[in-house]
Amino acid sequence: MRFRWVWLFVIMLLLAGCQPSYWVLEKDWIGEGSLELELYANDLQTHDDVKGYQVFTILEGRKMVIVSLGSSEKEKKLEVSGVKYSPKETIKRKPAPKANEKNPYILIGLDKIEGDLIVQDELGDRFEETDYQQ
Repeated sequence: MRFRWVWLFVIMLLLAGCQPSYWVLEKDWIGEGSLELELYANDLQTHDDVKGYQVFTILEGRKMVIVSLGSSEKEKKLEVSGVKYSPKETIKRKPAPKANEKNPYILIGLDKIEGDLIVQDELGDRFEETDYQQ
């Protein structure tokens, strides 16, 4: 009986380690993150020429990355195709169905960022960090 509990504990640890360390926040919940996130997302719709990403610190030291496409791609929508952890964290985006925003954006939460952050699309084109000032 004791062996079963140990085995169950080991399996739980393995499963916990396999969970993704990123998530996509639904835009309806942006106000729950922080006021700064909400202000930036609203600014993206006002300043629709902003293309790139911005990193914010949210609860418990986690990070939120907002990636925006700019108005030149306003008919597109963003989806995450994966997050690769290595000496440089890499977020890849893929095309998705159409959006109805002036400046399409996505909210990607990360447990942590260690080292450089690279945000790119599936073709390898990189997004630059924006110079957002509040």
